Amino acid sequence: MIRDEELNRLVRYAQGMGISVRFKPYVKRSLDQAAWTIDGSEITVYVTERTSKLENILSLIHELGHHKAFVDNDRTICPKLEEALDADDNKKRQRKAIYLDEVSGTKYWLDIYRDTNCQFNIDKLHKQIDFDLWCYKVYCDTGKFPVKKEKIKKKRQLKEKYGC
Repeated sequence: MIRDEELNRLVRYAQGMGISVRFKPYVKRSLDQAAWTIDGSEITVYVTERTSKLENILSLIHELGHHKAFVDNDRTICPKLEEALDADDNKKRQRKAIYLDEVSGTKYWLDIYRDTNCQFNIDKLHKQIDFDLWCYKVYCDTGKFPVKKEKIKKKRQLKEKYGC
């Protein structure tokens, strides 16, 4: 019940910024749990029957962070990021642009958490920030996202660090 209310507040928060939010079935073999359109018009959260409400909330906060960074940048996308997103190759400088975009988006997560009166343990948000940035840092450095085994190990480390 509380998570449903938080999710509804986040959806209304997005709508208040002019973003439509859709929940769609997860696409197999996709890395995306959610996506934000670079024109700032829509967020899609991909769900499965196993996706928890908290995971949906965290995915939505993640994408809202991208939107808030976009708005603060006068609704423009960094040319380096746009090039990286359009590129077919996987160059280090392109991966770094993607990583830096992720870093800039996470700066808004705590504000979104507070603005929408989320009630879940804030350490879970900090843990998710650390995990997301770690995943993108691995991608930036290696050109590949961490595999499942590496993610599980990192999640255990973060669970010990944050106690949740």
